[in-house]
Amino acid sequence: MRYPKGLKELLFGGQNGLMPKRMINHTHLQQFTPPTILTSLIHYAEQQHWDYAIWFQDSGLDITQIQQTQSVVRFSQLCDVVRQAMTVYQQPNLGLKLGSSEGLISMGILGFAMQSCKTVADALDIALRYHRISGSVLNIDFSIHADLCELEVTEPYPCNELKAFFYDELFSSIITCLNAMLGDHDDVVNLELSYLPNEYQQQYHELFGCPIQFNSDKNIMRFSSSLLQRSLKNYSPANYATALHICEQALKEIDQLNQVGYVHLLDHLIEQHLPERFEMQQAAEQLRISERHLRRQLLLEGLSFQQIRQNVLERKAKQLLEKNLSMSEISLQLGFSELREFRRAFKRWTGQAPSIYKQETHLT
Repeated sequence: MRYPKGLKELLFGGQNGLMPKRMINHTHLQQFTPPTILTSLIHYAEQQHWDYAIWFQDSGLDITQIQQTQSVVRFSQLCDVVRQAMTVYQQPNLGLKLGSSEGLISMGILGFAMQSCKTVADALDIALRYHRISGSVLNIDFSIHADLCELEVTEPYPCNELKAFFYDELFSSIITCLNAMLGDHDDVVNLELSYLPNEYQQQYHELFGCPIQFNSDKNIMRFSSSLLQRSLKNYSPANYATALHICEQALKEIDQLNQVGYVHLLDHLIEQHLPERFEMQQAAEQLRISERHLRRQLLLEGLSFQQIRQNVLERKAKQLLEKNLSMSEISLQLGFSELREFRRAFKRWTGQAPSIYKQETHLT
């Protein structure tokens, strides 16, 4: 059997290769995550002709940006929207429906990379390394024992009443992805879930086609290790290389966003809300801290909220000038009420009028 490097080390690592190996892929306590679960939720809602705008009213999220996956969301925002959807339309099995119908959409570029792999082992290795870029909020622990492989899933966050949603969405997305890569298959051996889905148990058996144990101590999907040898029908080295590069860049961006201080977080939030004038009070509310605490943290990092805002506006102004937009359009996109205000601000930032800056930097 041929395995990719990461998975091969996992399965056969050690001097004699006899010890069972594990690969743990934790999301840890990420503040920000890609909005792909919400993107697939919106797509599903449109198919059901649901009015989903109300779910986002108090979330602080822009639906258009979510649909275009141009932003990131906080875990608390994700939970708020999902909770609204489940409450308004009384859908306790929403995670199961979402993963089974929208699984490939929620996977995004990761799903494309997986389908371009040569074997299931290659695809699994990619999934374990990059699952966080698909908006995953759960930890995945992979292990292999003789003829069985295990995917054990845990939550780094207290999911509480949304626990079933996130597990349902992940496990059903896995099945959807396997079906897309392989067609018909019966490699899933069993499934353990730590909760009881009550009235929709039969839907699990129809979807997973294997014995299911509810109210277990763990959440585990087991499948035959022979599945790893299966060849994929859409294997493409060129597509794989391109998708892998995009996955790597996306993972770096998510890691950077979740490891930096408040200055970087506010930089992102201010830019994300343009042309709205995003205030410190809004930032504190979104970060769920007091304004006083936020101000104190910024002081430690050496920048004020106003300085961060001006840095964002200057950077965006230069980027928009490179796109050869008109001064009026740039002014509107940055949230200035008048063109002359933008011109004065740009001269304050750079010492030059924007038109002179374009000429001297050869942007015209």
